Amino acid sequence: MPIPLLAVAGALVKIAHSAYTWTQKTPQGRATLAAANAAAAYQHAKKHPTDGSAQQHAFEAGKKLGEHVVNPATQSLYSHVRKDLNKP
Repeated sequence: MPIPLLAVAGALVKIAHSAYTWTQKTPQGRATLAAANAAAAYQHAKKHPTDGSAQQHAFEAGKKLGEHVVNPATQSLYSHVRKDLNKP
């Protein structure tokens, strides 16, 4: 019985490591993590409107969301539109 549990535990560690690597190394992973953090920070700040650290966390999460989601999306849209405008 312990061997299957060890195999499951090993598989879970590999999956967790893979997910962590994905969120740290890929643009999609960083964007997903930034969006999740921003949503969590917003909910925390909403529940505790007088908590300064919650407000600061929401502000920092919003900056990360802009850095990893909004800016790349805006740049991609801009280059796409420019490419279309340059077509004859």
